[in-house]
This record gives sequence, C-alpha cells and structure tokens, in this order.
Amino acid sequence: MTLPRLPPLLDEKRAVTYTIVFGIWAEVFLYCVLHDQYLIRIAPEHFTEWHPPLWGIEDLTLLALAWGFRASVGPGLILGLAALFLGRAGSRPKVAPGTMLKIVPLGILVTEAAGLTAGAWVWKTGLPLFPMELYPDFSKPLLITQTIQLTCYAVGGVAGLLFLGWIVVRRRKAV
Repeated sequence: MTLPRLPPLLDEKRAVTYTIVFGIWAEVFLYCVLHDQYLIRIAPEHFTEWHPPLWGIEDLTLLALAWGFRASVGPGLILGLAALFLGRAGSRPKVAPGTMLKIVPLGILVTEAAGLTAGAWVWKTGLPLFPMELYPDFSKPLLITQTIQLTCYAVGGVAGLLFLGWIVVRRRKAV
C-alpha cells in the first residue's frame, strides 16, 4: 500500500530558506552578543552570579559572547522560521529575503533604544522600573542591567510580532 504524497508545505530553494532563517538568526545573534558585551561591563555579577556557569568560561568577554549565542538561538531561529513561512509559503507574492533582512535591524534598534532608555532612567533615579520580585539584587548596577534586559525582552517580543505582522500585511497588499 502506498501512502498519498502530500504537497510540500514550502516549495522553496534551500539557499532561500537558509538565507532567511540563518540570516535573521545571525542578526539576532550579533545584537545579543553586542548587547551582552556592554551589560557585563556594567554589572559582571549579572552573568557571574545570577546566571548558571556556562561551559566553564571565566573570561568576561567570552562569557558575554557565549550568553549572547545562547540567548540568540531560540528567538533568532523561531523568528527566522516564522518569517520564512509567513513570507514565502502559499500562493501570494513572496517577500524577498533581502527585504526581510533589512527590516529586522529596525526592530533591533527600537528594542535596544527602549532598553537603554529604561536603563538610563534607573541609573538616574536609582529606582527599579519593574516589580521588585523581578530583581535578584538591588545594587544599582544590577538594577540597571536587569531593567535593560526585561525591557529588551518585552520590546523585542513586540518588535518580532510587528515584523511578522508586517510580512503578512505586505503579502496581502501585493495581491
């Protein structure tokens, strides 16, 4: 007995698939690494005390690099895969990989600007921006870095959803 062959979910060349998925992940990775490089300079304990040890790394630059890599894998690949399917699957006009890769940095810029603004507010006031339960320690450097992180998680999530929504709207309007 032969099972019926289903049509492919996504009829796309591998090069296009890899460009979108790994290109978006690479942008997120670069952002996470640069972001963690300055956070570890503000409050090294953010990574050395309040994160579990990572692969035995003690050098702060390498530790921030490793955490940036680790932090980028899930969000970067999920965003890349979602963008691939929303932007290329189906019969509607496809969004070009280059177009997608040009938009992601805008979301990253908005995310980091929001995080830095929140961190600057905490630096100036010395007060936490979020509920106290979200801070593992109340030293000013850790208040700053944790506020930046929490803000970036929230704004980055919203920016990612807006990016995916933009893809859907662009494809609908292109018909």
